[in-house]
Amino acid sequence: MTSFSTWWPAVGATAALVMFLLGYRMMRGKPSEYLDAADLVLLKEERRREASGRLTALERLAGRFVPALRRRIGPTAVRYLQRQIDHAGRPVGVTVDGLLRRICWWLLILVPVLVLFVVRGVWLAIPLLPVCAVLLPLARITGTARRRRESIDRDLPDFLDILAVTVTAGITFRAAMVRVTDRFGGPLQEEVRLTLDQLAHGASVRVAFTNFDTRSGSSAVHSFVSAFLQAEELGAPLAETLNQIALDMRRDNAQRVRRKAQQTAPRVTLATSFIFVPATLVLMFVGFYVASGLDLGAMLKSFG
Repeated sequence: MTSFSTWWPAVGATAALVMFLLGYRMMRGKPSEYLDAADLVLLKEERRREASGRLTALERLAGRFVPALRRRIGPTAVRYLQRQIDHAGRPVGVTVDGLLRRICWWLLILVPVLVLFVVRGVWLAIPLLPVCAVLLPLARITGTARRRRESIDRDLPDFLDILAVTVTAGITFRAAMVRVTDRFGGPLQEEVRLTLDQLAHGASVRVAFTNFDTRSGSSAVHSFVSAFLQAEELGAPLAETLNQIALDMRRDNAQRVRRKAQQTAPRVTLATSFIFVPATLVLMFVGFYVASGLDLGAMLKSFG
């Protein structure tokens, strides 16, 4: 009698074939056949990219699952993805729907691997599939956001020092920000210019700087915006406020650097213990053996 375990390859192959046929049908069909009006609105940007020929067949197939995935993850997760994109500087072509399409793309890639693991009885792969499909697309965005945040934290104290000197010279605050921004580059310059553009187009100071704080995701920017808005409302001297904020930020940066140095020391010790020490011991024993002229063959025969 045939055991139950012999049916697993047949079940896995049948499931893979059914998924392939359904995916091929969705890829060749029209979205209006199985999506409602709200889903069609979400896919408008993806349809424009598809019409321009910049999407592969697998990306077009993954794009069909984006509206359903967006509904399932809910608005909280969508806002989190948008916040990560903002912290990364809103790279060209990167949207929430694009990230969701990339997640679906990885799911389609990893499904055959999952079927193979399940056939072989490796059930641990089932929860790992969605985790890998989510982490792989988000790793690049979160890495970019972290580097951008570190750049802003590094440049902001110098920016505030120069801004305080410029304001003390008698220049208005907005004109001083324009002049100082031209001397800097990178993420800080981009965010400050966007803030100035919002102010120029009618946004209030609180709204513009709150948006600056939200987009940057930096604790240093949050401290600067909070202190600046408080000084703006209470009428405190602006130059003194900026100098004090810059001093506090340099103190925070120094503490952050010390924490990083403390975290680096154990890593260096671990690398030394597992790489350099064994290699040094091997080199020493080989040198002793060559210098002593011992005959290991004769020694082994004597023990035998």
